[in-house]
Amino acid sequence: MTEPVTALTDYVLAAASLGFAIRLGRDIGPRNRVSGWFWCTAFVAAAVGAAAGGTFHGFTARLDPGTRRVLWNTTVFSIGACGAFIAAGIHSADIKRKDGTVRWLACGIAVTLLGAAVQQSGWPRFARFNHNDAYHLIQVVGLYCFFRFARTVRDRPGAPSGPS
Repeated sequence: MTEPVTALTDYVLAAASLGFAIRLGRDIGPRNRVSGWFWCTAFVAAAVGAAAGGTFHGFTARLDPGTRRVLWNTTVFSIGACGAFIAAGIHSADIKRKDGTVRWLACGIAVTLLGAAVQQSGWPRFARFNHNDAYHLIQVVGLYCFFRFARTVRDRPGAPSGPS
């Protein structure tokens, strides 16, 4: 494997994201039909991006250039889609300070920004554990905070509730 720890931490991130999507999908009902589906889709997009990224980092030396390009593009586009669905999930939610939803949202944003700072800093640089690995593990915590937010919110008043 080219970067075994980076691949492993990417796959951990993918598994956590998929687990969050499945758990949240089981809780979708009339109170969160719109925001819940946006959040489920965000977590699935994160899982796809992390799985493609893990495959890219783990096997890049054995892949032809076209396959590497497809994997990396899938990673980048999936992460972008995740961000877009997170924004849609936030926009469609009825966010209230008194019920704790703001706290989980702020935590998810703060942890994600911390992870991005660590990744961009290049720290740490150990032989088998690097900034990408640290970012992946930090982002698992960030996605958990977003998951907790998504589980606590209701759809914004007046949001379509789907078929009756």
